[in-house]
Amino acid sequence: MIRAALEERIALMAPSRRLRLALAEQAIERFADGQPVRVLDAGCGDGLITLALAKRHPSWTLVGMDLSGELLAGARERARNRGRGNVGFIETDLTKALPEGGFDAVMAIECLSEIPDDRAALGAMVAALRPDGLLVVQVPDRDWKPVLGGSSPVWRHEVRHGYSAAALSEMLTEAGVERIEVSPTYRTTAAAAQELRDRIKDRSLAVRAAAFPAMAAAARLERMGVTGGPANAHFALARQPLVSHAHGGAF
Repeated sequence: MIRAALEERIALMAPSRRLRLALAEQAIERFADGQPVRVLDAGCGDGLITLALAKRHPSWTLVGMDLSGELLAGARERARNRGRGNVGFIETDLTKALPEGGFDAVMAIECLSEIPDDRAALGAMVAALRPDGLLVVQVPDRDWKPVLGGSSPVWRHEVRHGYSAAALSEMLTEAGVERIEVSPTYRTTAAAAQELRDRIKDRSLAVRAAAFPAMAAAARLERMGVTGGPANAHFALARQPLVSHAHGGAF
């Protein structure tokens, strides 16, 4: 149990994942304004970000959805082992009408570039939002390149390399959301640390644990603006058009 918990913590240390988690959490916290919210993590994969949010925010209800039954089985086991009663996972095709809706917030964090019909998936996610709900999206940049020589030049499981800021904004507009904000993110500090982390991911637990402080620091420095170079990703916020008034703050 202790080893499994440590492995999970180390997996969550990946600078790119920590940065995505921090940005999404900050946006949803601001939107929720201290109120309980129901959040969909679309394309949740192994569910580590979903579970981290469930742990940090016991009043929130988290639902992770993904097409991979194998990854979701592991996520459900971790949720049971840690007694997370405010999180659940559903196996589903994100390009179809989703089995649950009315979410206060929907996250699509680095999943759209892995989905062949990304526009259908984005439309299904938007349809799962309540009126005035918050959409949180992060995608890799269309022209991103690795920082360190010898690093992989392709995104994990990508079916397209990424999106320009303009293309992402156009997709969001087409999906029917409004008040769209697109910001650059994931520059040199976090990207270099992530590439170093990828090089040790198959090393012993001791080696990976020793690298934990540096990996966490890289994500913090990136958020503080101690970084440079071109953005390797885009972070976007948008809102479902207001049809009826409900709780939730502004971002």
